[in-house]
Amino acid sequence: MTTRDVVFRDRYGLHPRSARRILETLAGVASKVTIESLVDPGTPIDARSILALISSSIRAGDRVRVAADGPDEAAVVVALGDLIEAGVCHP
Repeated sequence: MTTRDVVFRDRYGLHPRSARRILETLAGVASKVTIESLVDPGTPIDARSILALISSSIRAGDRVRVAADGPDEAAVVVALGDLIEAGVCHP
């Protein structure tokens, strides 16, 4: 398992459009991918579930942990971490 802690930089937090961008980034990925809020720790959410992403209450500036487990885990964590730190939709 590979993990990376990043700051969620989309100025509107994790909203439907940013959730869709995350799903697009994960298209064709074989690894299991989760995102966990480090501000309000709880159960990691499935990064492939748009409903889980939207209802996660992740806000701009929140620290989150991206985790992946599978054959392409390192590349997935880098790609998703870079997307989140770049601001997803609204930097």
